[in-house]
Amino acid sequence: MITTIEPGRYFHVRGNTQGQINDDLNTAVGRAHAHALEEGWLGVLITRHGPDIYTVALSSMVPYGETFERDDWIHADSGATL
Repeated sequence: MITTIEPGRYFHVRGNTQGQINDDLNTAVGRAHAHALEEGWLGVLITRHGPDIYTVALSSMVPYGETFERDDWIHADSGATL
């Protein structure tokens, strides 16, 4: 499921299956890229917050035309971040 936080700029993605998550991430990234083209200076940052929770956002920390991935998920069993 995609929840739009800020149209074209910030999306919350959550899913029950990997297939659904991948489809929704691709859709959210496509929307973010379309908006980035309009602005002409932002890239797209995908952040994993858990096994089924992601955000997709335009970011000035990502070069224009690029998509970066970040993993902020901390595993409860190890305390380590992937």
